[in-house]
Amino acid sequence: MNSKLIAVVVIIVAVILVGVVFAALYIGTYNNLVDLEVKVDETWADVEAVLQRRFDLIPNVVDAAKLYIEYEGSILQNVTMLRSQWAQAQATGDENAIVDATNNLDSAIYQFRVVVEAYPDLESSAIVQDLITELEGSENRISTERIRYNDAVGDYNSARRSFPANIWASGWGFEAREFFESTSGAENPPSVT
Repeated sequence: MNSKLIAVVVIIVAVILVGVVFAALYIGTYNNLVDLEVKVDETWADVEAVLQRRFDLIPNVVDAAKLYIEYEGSILQNVTMLRSQWAQAQATGDENAIVDATNNLDSAIYQFRVVVEAYPDLESSAIVQDLITELEGSENRISTERIRYNDAVGDYNSARRSFPANIWASGWGFEAREFFESTSGAENPPSVT
C-alpha cells in the first residue's frame, strides 16, 4: 500500500512538473512573439518618421531650387506630385502603398539632384547646397531605418516560424510580416531626360 501511494505521488508530481514546464514554455513563447512584433511596429514607425522628415523637407528644396533655376518643369513637378502620392499612401496606412510611393520618390529625388548638378549657379548656392545636404541626410536615415525595420521583421518572422512558436503563432494571431523591398528595377539609376 505504501509503494502504491508513493507511485501515485510521483505520477502527480511528474504531471505537475510537466504542466509547469509546458505553461512556462507557452507563456514565454507568446511573450517573445509579442516583444518581437512590437519591435517590428516600432521600427516601422521609425521608417515613417524619417519619411515624414523627407516629406517636410522637399518643399523647401524645391522652392529654393525654383529661385535659381529657370523652371526645369517636369522634374520639379514630378517630385511635388510624388510627394503628394506619398502623403496619400501615408494617410491610408497601407505599408505596400507607402513602400511604392517611397521608391518612386527616391527615383525622382535622384533625378532632381542630377538636375541641380547641371546648373553651376544652383549647385554653388549655399541655400540649395544646405538643403540638398539635408535631403541626402534624410535619404541616409531612411536607408538606415529600412535596414533596421527589415532586421526586426527577419527576427520576428524567424521566431514565428521556429519551434514551438510555429505551433501556436497563427492561432494567437501572429501573422508573417513583409520586408521593406525596393521596386523591381530600383537597382538601376533612373535616366534623366
